[in-house]
Amino acid sequence: MIESILVALHNATTLLFGVYISAAFLGIKLNRKNIFILFGFSCAVGAVYIGVFTLFGETVTRQVYPFIVHLPLVLFLMLFYKYKLVFSLMSVLTGYLCCQISKWVGIAAEEISGLETVYYGARVITTVTVFALLLRFVSEATAQLTQKPDKELLILAVMPLTYYLFDYLTGVYTGLLYSGKAIVAEFLGFALCIAYLLFLLVYFKQYEEKREAEQKIRLIEMQRANSQKEIEANRRSQYAVSLIRHDMRHFLANISAFIDDGEYVRAKEYINEIISQTEKTAPHKYCKNTVVNMILSSYESDIHNNGIDFKYEVQIPEKLIVSDIDLTSILSNALENAIHA
Repeated sequence: MIESILVALHNATTLLFGVYISAAFLGIKLNRKNIFILFGFSCAVGAVYIGVFTLFGETVTRQVYPFIVHLPLVLFLMLFYKYKLVFSLMSVLTGYLCCQISKWVGIAAEEISGLETVYYGARVITTVTVFALLLRFVSEATAQLTQKPDKELLILAVMPLTYYLFDYLTGVYTGLLYSGKAIVAEFLGFALCIAYLLFLLVYFKQYEEKREAEQKIRLIEMQRANSQKEIEANRRSQYAVSLIRHDMRHFLANISAFIDDGEYVRAKEYINEIISQTEKTAPHKYCKNTVVNMILSSYESDIHNNGIDFKYEVQIPEKLIVSDIDLTSILSNALENAIHA
C-alpha cells in the first residue's frame, strides 16, 4: 500500500517537475495564472498517461512516454507561450536531464537500504529539493539563453539531447544499458567529448567577437578623445594665428627696418623666428595614417608624464592592409608595454 502511494507520488512529482522546470528554464514566470495553466496541462497529459498505463501496462507506457508527455510539452510551450522550437526543445531536454539527479539518488538510497520504498521516497524528496534549487539559482540564467542565436543553442542542446536518446535507446527500447557491453559504457564519454569540443568552438567564437567589440569601443573612445584634443588644438591655433595677424604689421615693420639698416642676417633670423612661431600653430601630425596619428596623439601625454624622451620617425602610408581594429590593438599594446616597461 505504502509502495503504491509512493510510486504514484513519484510519478506525479516527476511529471510536475518536468513541466514546471521546463517552463521556468524559458523564463516563464510562475505566477498564479501560469501555475494553474501548467497544472491544467499536467493534469491533461497525466490523464493520458494513466489511460495508456491502464490499457497497455508499464512497459508500453515507458516506451510511448516521449509521445504522450515530452512532445506535447514542447508543442504546448511553442504554441501557447510562443517560444521557438529550439528554445522549447532545449528546455524540455534540460529538464529531462535534471531528472537524472533524483534517479541516481534513489538508486543509491535503494542500494544502501535494500528497500524499493526508500527508492521512491528518496526520489520524491530529491525531486522537490532539486526543483527548488533550480528555480532559485539556475532558471534565471537559462532564461537568458533565449537571447542567443539558434545555432549556439543547438550546440548547447547536444549534451541533453545525446543523453535523452542514449537513455531511451539503451534503457527503454533495448536493454543495452545494463548489458555491460563496452560500447555502451564508453558512449557517454564519447558524447561528452564531442559536446565539449563543440562548446569550445562556440566559446572561442564568442570570445573573438567580444575582443573585437572591445577593440571597437577602445577605438571609438580614442577617436572621441582625439577629437577633443584636435578641437582644443584648433582653438589654440586660431588664437595664435589671430595674434600673429594682429602683430603682422609690426613684424613687417621690423623686417623692413633691418633691411633698411643693412642688417640682412638679423632680418633673416627674425623671419625664421616668425616662421617657427607660425609652424607651432599647425595641428601636429605624425604620419599620413589617421589611426596611427590618433593612437600616438592619445599616448603622447602619458609618454611625457612618465619622463620618457619621445623621438619618432613614422613612415606609414595612408592606407594599410591591416584593419583599424587590429592596428589599434597592436600599436596600443606596444605603446603601453613600452611606457610601463
